[in-house]
Amino acid sequence: MYERGVAIVRWALRLIFGLEVTGLENIPREGGAVVASNHTTWFDPVAVACALDRPVHFMAKAELFRNPLVARFLRKVYAFPVRRGAADRDAIRAAIQVAGEGNLLGIFPEGTRGQGGELLPLQSGAVFIAAKAGVPIVPVAVAGVAPLRFRQRIVVRVGEPLDLGGPRRITKPEMEEASLAISKQFSQLLRRNID
Repeated sequence: MYERGVAIVRWALRLIFGLEVTGLENIPREGGAVVASNHTTWFDPVAVACALDRPVHFMAKAELFRNPLVARFLRKVYAFPVRRGAADRDAIRAAIQVAGEGNLLGIFPEGTRGQGGELLPLQSGAVFIAAKAGVPIVPVAVAGVAPLRFRQRIVVRVGEPLDLGGPRRITKPEMEEASLAISKQFSQLLRRNID
């Protein structure tokens, strides 16, 4: 279901909006990775999934899983719930397992959608999960989806992977340093879209 759905939506995005993707060579061809993206609209997961050549397993807010039909659909497209506002140990364990088993794990480290395209401070969950799973973090910047307009180009830029080594425990200063590095890449990738 995932592959067929993504192929159809990708075709529609290219036709209606003009989907532009750069930096795909930074996504590992195999093995796990944490795909960390900026977050401005509900459409960001769709844009990221359509931009990448491999399936992405997204963490999605638990509220979306309250409706059984929506929950069933989300699980079919490899999403799993996370409770926001507190450390959701079950979701963190599931995320580490997903990435550790060689899949791409999609996370929005801002935690919620930013307004007006402004980056919010990054939470450290993406870095923690990548270190525990022993996989790289790949920053991905999405632009052109806020607001979504006909023939307005959607741009997805994939940044340089950040390898934390591992699997291992990671200290708080290391998490802060890695989160700052990801935030800087977001800014550079988004600025490149403007220039």
